[in-house]
Amino acid sequence: MSKFDDIKIPNNIDEVTKKAIARGKNYTRRKKQKKIMIASATIIIIGTGIIGVGIKNPSIADSISIIKNILNYFYDNKESLYESDKKDLEKTGVDLNLTVEDKGIEFTINSISVDDNYITIFHTVKTDKNIKEIDKSYKEAYFANPIERLYIDGKDVIEGEIIEQEATYMSDNELKGMRKIDVSNVEIPNNTEIELRVDEIFGVKGNWSIFTKIDKSNAIAETYNYNINKDFIVKNTYDYKEEKIDINHKINIEKVIISPLASKIVINEKSTKTFDDWSSMLGNSFALFDQDGKSLDVVDKGGFGFDHRGIATNSYEFLKADKNTKSLTLVPISYDETIENYDLEPQSIDKLPIVFETSEYGKLIVEDIQITDEQIKYTYYKEGVVPYYANLWFYDEDGKELQIGYKVKEKLDRSTGRYTKILDIYQEDIEDIKNIKKISTFSNSDMKLLYDQQIKIDLLKYKNK
Repeated sequence: MSKFDDIKIPNNIDEVTKKAIARGKNYTRRKKQKKIMIASATIIIIGTGIIGVGIKNPSIADSISIIKNILNYFYDNKESLYESDKKDLEKTGVDLNLTVEDKGIEFTINSISVDDNYITIFHTVKTDKNIKEIDKSYKEAYFANPIERLYIDGKDVIEGEIIEQEATYMSDNELKGMRKIDVSNVEIPNNTEIELRVDEIFGVKGNWSIFTKIDKSNAIAETYNYNINKDFIVKNTYDYKEEKIDINHKINIEKVIISPLASKIVINEKSTKTFDDWSSMLGNSFALFDQDGKSLDVVDKGGFGFDHRGIATNSYEFLKADKNTKSLTLVPISYDETIENYDLEPQSIDKLPIVFETSEYGKLIVEDIQITDEQIKYTYYKEGVVPYYANLWFYDEDGKELQIGYKVKEKLDRSTGRYTKILDIYQEDIEDIKNIKKISTFSNSDMKLLYDQQIKIDLLKYKNK
């Protein structure tokens, strides 16, 4: 049986999609809760199944040393959230220039960049209509960006996986965009033929389907695969309906992939207890350390829950690892519901960098903050273990908190471990940003690292180049 024969589709995929879109579009005011989940680098979105048809120009462009289409994309989209990934995307990219047309809409895949963690697609869409007038939600190119699905031998191999994306308008009737598809939990050999399907563009149902071959030639030499396949038990205690519930998480660490586009750990999980209204997951509640004890940031990109078998399979990206990483130590994190998190003492934005000690395990360092008439942009990095993306609260000179609403985007520089958050302020709160003099964030006081249950992984033992 093929590895693609048992693809699982989350029952709640439509609902998850709606919630993901809403998070990106309507994130407004701060909510004081222990683990705040926000839209990340490119607001998380999930696609649905897609059907396609044939190609207008099936010949692939001649291989060239400079991937012109990727260079052009970043030239055209100067606000790209993936600027820091440009060199790696060029290095692992191939120009295609494959076009299909249906219902008066022309869809072109300009380039794809591939390694064992991600397939990144760069595409262009053209139509004779004004895209922004087709649907009022399309005024932001992000929401007009078409969704490709990845098929092999007619089967959707990443159904339900988290997909990152962004887009920009070139004119009223032309859009350029990119989409990242996580392929870390499937094996796609080099030169495998894939199909990229789209069945709706700008609200129009149609058939757009493009076939090409995966070319990982430029990534293979710098990709390190470690097939672990080891089982572990993580024990945790939870507060559930005013009772203490002991739950064992059966963890299978499937593999680790360190490649040009990312570093990922793939984990299968099954819980010993589930309830009608709650299923406990360890998820990404863990810290990672290398052989020298250096903390490796676990990137908060969410994940998927249990399938009908009661198994959750997720791949978690982490930073600060490379080909010289010899081992990983995974330390589970628990949260004590009886301990209240609190806002840290506000600090003046005139005294950068600002160091916030969020817990005994880590620090958050804000090294830059820029405030314009309608936007706040700040850059930070982490030392030690700081889970989740950082949210800042804003205060005036007297320490009064400013309730500012905004839409949020976040960039991640994988090479430096720097996060940049961009807050587009709602019109009714524009005046408030002029009064920002201090910032704060919340503590992780309730967080505890379970060192007595740490899991050590000798990567060299499992190396499979």
